[in-house]
Amino acid sequence: MVKYDYLFGNNEDNKIQKYNKFYIITLTLLLINYMFWFWEFNFCTINTHIISSFVLFIPIILIILMYLLTKKEKIRVKKGKIISIILIILFLILNFYTLIFVMVKEGTSHEENPIKYKHICNIAGYEKIRFQFPKEIPQDLIKNNKVKFYYRPQFLQGGFCFELLLEMENKEIDDYIEKYKEQVKEIIEVDEANSNDLYDKYGIDLPVIFEYEEGKEYFDNSKIYLFDSKPYKPNNWNHGYVYYMAKNERLKKLLLVTEVW
Repeated sequence: MVKYDYLFGNNEDNKIQKYNKFYIITLTLLLINYMFWFWEFNFCTINTHIISSFVLFIPIILIILMYLLTKKEKIRVKKGKIISIILIILFLILNFYTLIFVMVKEGTSHEENPIKYKHICNIAGYEKIRFQFPKEIPQDLIKNNKVKFYYRPQFLQGGFCFELLLEMENKEIDDYIEKYKEQVKEIIEVDEANSNDLYDKYGIDLPVIFEYEEGKEYFDNSKIYLFDSKPYKPNNWNHGYVYYMAKNERLKKLLLVTEVW
């Protein structure tokens, strides 16, 4: 019997060796998957989701524990493998439901803090139709409370909304607008006569960043630099998109808006 084991190896040792390979491959794939979702949940979202990320890591910790117990022969190889497979299935189920949870939480959230503006710029979609926005907000405007910001991601039937209001000297505003003059499709001089036609004709509604009276005051006697707007059907703004800049010279403020709904 001893001679047989010497020639062909112990069967239990072969099982452990196979389990080691199974463990290494499985754990490597799970860790790669986990690192991807950890990055997505904490660096590609409005808010961080550390607790959700930790919950997702629990099955991996348990698989490591199964491997250590098997290696120390505290548990049989076959039993450890079955438990590990169950834990892998649990990981995949948790991965799915954690993803759904984060998506719903993010999709029903919004951000108004201008300090997070740069981060939001990096994760928000529709880059081609929000090119008019600066990559970051000057710190002096943030410190002096001369900035208002609003971002809402698109989720299910909800619309995408990206708005920024900057208070600057008119010369600075004009210099900023000048950089995008070639992309402007139409310049609209807003007054009482045409202010009510902005939505029907261009899809321009009161930005979320304003209260009603504040928005009415801003758009009265303002100048809109329209880049583009389009309804999903002619004269039907149930769905559509619009992106533009608007200057109010009296208030010395520049409004930048991109909306998709």
